[in-house]
Amino acid sequence: MGGRGSFVNVSAGDFHFLLGGQEYISLATIDNNIKIIVKVGGNTKSVPAPLYSHTAGRIYATVKDGKLKYISFYDENHVQYKTIDFSHSHGGVVPHVHFDLNHDPKLPGVPPSSDDWGVINSVLKEMKKLGLNGSIEISNNGKR
Repeated sequence: MGGRGSFVNVSAGDFHFLLGGQEYISLATIDNNIKIIVKVGGNTKSVPAPLYSHTAGRIYATVKDGKLKYISFYDENHVQYKTIDFSHSHGGVVPHVHFDLNHDPKLPGVPPSSDDWGVINSVLKEMKKLGLNGSIEISNNGKR
C-alpha cells in the first residue's frame, strides 16, 4: 500500500503508486478491516500515517520500532479523516485524536472515544500476538 501523496490521483480513483512514494507492508489484519502496518524502505526515521487508503473505510495502525504510533481512519473517498496519536502529548493528553489532519498544537487534546478504545484494544492484542510492544502510555484523561 502507499501513503502520503504516493498515489497518482486519488480524486480520480487512480491508485497507482508514484515513484518515490512511501510504501508500507501489512503485518496483520483484524476483522477484515484493520491493518497493522510498518513503513518499508527510504527514511524510516519519519513514519507518518498514510494520507490515503486503497480501501474505503479502512483503518490502519502504524507501527514504528515495534510500538504503536498512530491509528488512522479513512472515509468513503479513501482519505484520512481521523487519527489517534500515541507518539506524543497534545494538550497533556496521550493518546489523543486529530480530526481532518488538523494537528494544530493550540487545540486541546481530545481523548479517544469508547469506540476508539475498542479499536485500540484490538490492535494492542494483535500486536502482542505478533511479538510487538502491545502497551501504550496513557496520561491526563487519555482515558481507557
